[in-house]
Amino acid sequence: MHAKLQRPRSVLDEAYDSLKKSIVDGVYQPGQRLHALRVAQQLNISRTPVKEAMIRLEQEGLIQREQGSGFIVRGLSVSEILNLYRVREVLEIEAAREAFPNLTRTALDAMGEALDYADELLTQERYADFLRANRKFHDLITAQSHNSVLQEVLANLGARFWSIGTVVVSRHPQRAHDIRRENRAILEALVGGDLKTIEKAVKAHVRGATAAVRLFIERETQHLFIVAA
Repeated sequence: MHAKLQRPRSVLDEAYDSLKKSIVDGVYQPGQRLHALRVAQQLNISRTPVKEAMIRLEQEGLIQREQGSGFIVRGLSVSEILNLYRVREVLEIEAAREAFPNLTRTALDAMGEALDYADELLTQERYADFLRANRKFHDLITAQSHNSVLQEVLANLGARFWSIGTVVVSRHPQRAHDIRRENRAILEALVGGDLKTIEKAVKAHVRGATAAVRLFIERETQHLFIVAA
């Protein structure tokens, strides 16, 4: 069997990744207008791939088109944030269910390596990178579902989970240690091979994230990118 060839990264991919990272890292703030020409000049590329990247980010819900022309970075309402986490719980539990019969030793080892790397980042207090490594862990679970639609939906929502999580964890680093514990419990359940235990561990993780975000909204709304509902 021939190995699957990896598609070379295009200028569009680079523009998309750079813009997305700047949005979720908070470099571009909600309500801020994105100028395709200015972004293109910063990235030293033409304006066309930047415009195409913006259309992709609009489809993911990270930016929205302004009346007339151009895009602005989207803020999230409290109801959107809480609804996002309700949907996340359903989707990630379903991803674990569908992944369960397809788990291999190789896949479990890759998940363990992702969490080991996350642990290294946590000891260095590199919280944004720590969250990226944990997102990779969940992406590896979803990949084992062999459900391309589920993978696409979670990938599109993942940037929003990540952007909210980075704000919460940067203000309350203890949440990072909770995430570590919760994800280790998920991996242990996956290795143990009991579906009910896996579902319980995934639910506990997402509900822990939901509780942390809800508390954050109640106490520190000014530090989260929230707009009027």
